[in-house]
Amino acid sequence: MTALNLRTRRIAAACVVAAAIGLEVWALQGPGDTPADAVRSYFQAALAKDCPTAFDLLTEPIRGTYGTVDQLCDRARADKLVAFQLGDEQAAGTTATVTVTLVRPNLTLTDRVHLTTVDGTWRISSFEVVQSEHGHGHH
Repeated sequence: MTALNLRTRRIAAACVVAAAIGLEVWALQGPGDTPADAVRSYFQAALAKDCPTAFDLLTEPIRGTYGTVDQLCDRARADKLVAFQLGDEQAAGTTATVTVTLVRPNLTLTDRVHLTTVDGTWRISSFEVVQSEHGHGHH
């Protein structure tokens, strides 16, 4: 075995180990490990109409506004969300905000999502509309 061949095998083995570690870290991350993760998971669940997952990512006071999983489902069925894109994240201790752009037919909203930690996991506590543009959404 030549030195180059041995070196190539070692590099390949190192890449496999690094990929395995990266996959393990990714797999161990939950839906609320970071504020952005929680917001992303919430809106992915909303797009999929997965109401129990979306509801589990909420905390007070917004959770009380929706009431129950079924009430959240009623609102989700009526929502025409087409896509979303995460923006800036700012965290300080147990609170954070994440901006998100929401695209609906003929409407684009920018929301500031407020989060807090509950038992070490980020949960959404409120939504604040910071910008609304009619006529600019997905057609």
